[in-house]
Amino acid sequence: MPKPILIWPDKVLSTRTRPVTEFGPALDPLLEEMMESLRAAEGIGIAANQIGVPLAIAWVGREDGTFFEIANPVVLEKSEPVSFEEGCLSVPHEWEQTPRFAKVRVRYQDRTGAFQELAAEGRLAHVLQHEIDHLEGTTFVDHLSQLKRGLMRKRMQKLQKDRAAEAAGGHVHTDDCDHD
Repeated sequence: MPKPILIWPDKVLSTRTRPVTEFGPALDPLLEEMMESLRAAEGIGIAANQIGVPLAIAWVGREDGTFFEIANPVVLEKSEPVSFEEGCLSVPHEWEQTPRFAKVRVRYQDRTGAFQELAAEGRLAHVLQHEIDHLEGTTFVDHLSQLKRGLMRKRMQKLQKDRAAEAAGGHVHTDDCDHD
């Protein structure tokens, strides 16, 4: 069953994650929960802290639709800065231009603990940087102006309140309601 994805500005999302120290079968249940949540949300990447687990591990989506996991990633090289339109499962329905690097080279560990290196560009580089930011306690919102962050914070706090009301069995009135 998918775990709920935390909504920014939840404090867990702004806290740096702990390094993964135990690899192998011990990671399988967490990776499975993360993938279930990612698929349910139809995302292209998810970090463990987005489901409330403060470990430095994430799933990253390739352009061919497959995924791979990265643990304890470090950006070794980066190229010229570019801007990408970016969204986030923890900031639903919001998209903003976000500064990233066109190419990155990343060192990480896979689920067995083996070290891997990957040179990426385009969308893959973008997703890697986004997920690594999550593991460092940063969201794409942190790259925005103070004004945009403030407006987004209000919208996300309303969304959190609406979801809490729905979970408690209440009804959330919207512009689409045909009653008072």
